[in-house]
Amino acid sequence: MTALFSGHYSELLSVAGAEGIAPETCSPYRVLIGAFANHSIPRPDAVLSSNLICDNNAKIGELIRNIVRSPGFFVDCPFKKADQENAYLKRELGEMIAFLEEQSGYKLDRDRLKENIRRIGREIGLFRRIDELRKNIPSPFIPADFLKLFTADCLLAGQPQAIEYLETVCSELQEKVADGKGISYPERLRILSIGIPPVLLQGAVDKTYREYGAVSVTDPYSCSWEDGQLDAGDPLESVVRKINITPSNVFYGPFTDKLTDKLIKAATGHQVDGAIFYAHIGCRQSSAMIKVIKEVLNSIEIPILILDCDIVDITVTPEEDLCNKLRQFFELLVDR
Repeated sequence: MTALFSGHYSELLSVAGAEGIAPETCSPYRVLIGAFANHSIPRPDAVLSSNLICDNNAKIGELIRNIVRSPGFFVDCPFKKADQENAYLKRELGEMIAFLEEQSGYKLDRDRLKENIRRIGREIGLFRRIDELRKNIPSPFIPADFLKLFTADCLLAGQPQAIEYLETVCSELQEKVADGKGISYPERLRILSIGIPPVLLQGAVDKTYREYGAVSVTDPYSCSWEDGQLDAGDPLESVVRKINITPSNVFYGPFTDKLTDKLIKAATGHQVDGAIFYAHIGCRQSSAMIKVIKEVLNSIEIPILILDCDIVDITVTPEEDLCNKLRQFFELLVDR
């Protein structure tokens, strides 16, 4: 968000480099370090960090604490998701609460937390409904809006504004489906998307999709939630459960069939013609799965474009190169 709205991403990346952050480190974290190092962001009273869902996050939290000289707490999420590990994570959350109570001088309002959990349960149901509506032909969902869904959970989970937004989206999509309408241009190609395109080139990506009538109809690892319900009566247990069913959490922990099953379900359920993997070079979690994902999609005869890029740093894949690769892939799909 800092890079997207400020436009100063190159400066912040340079500052991070001067702090010793290697260019192979995930660029959103490099921007964040640059912003703290040059005082673009106010000094926080406390820093919370975790290893979810990546090791970049684990180390960057430690570095931020050193830069801003604020107290911090690290939430250690276990690698596996069995009962013993879930109990461990629940204890970690309890210790985090104790840390925040000590730092702030306030006690956790458990009734308010329970209410937030009830709203999050409602939000997850709306996320699932939106994913179902995207299966319609033509798809009624604006492809770039998946970032809004992603951000709504990241920044507004449990807040009334998130419910209002998601209910509005559902209502609009249902109206379009009832009227047999898609988005603003005719749908010709249905695309499964993995990863996040370079945020500063989103306009160019959208324009190229429009040229070929390509529509991203599913983002299984960003917007498709796993099965499971939350229980407001046990809010910390529900937080653990939410972590385990969050769409991107399949990339954290041991490899299981859940990751590939989710991919096949999304590809067949949304009737896609092809898939695009925006392989962010700084992400060791998702990029480690490229070979497996490619083999799974090939097994069900779904072509896939592996597009090496960077979420923030557009020097890695300039706009012209990015769009040319997309055009070549779309032409291949049109000729099939």
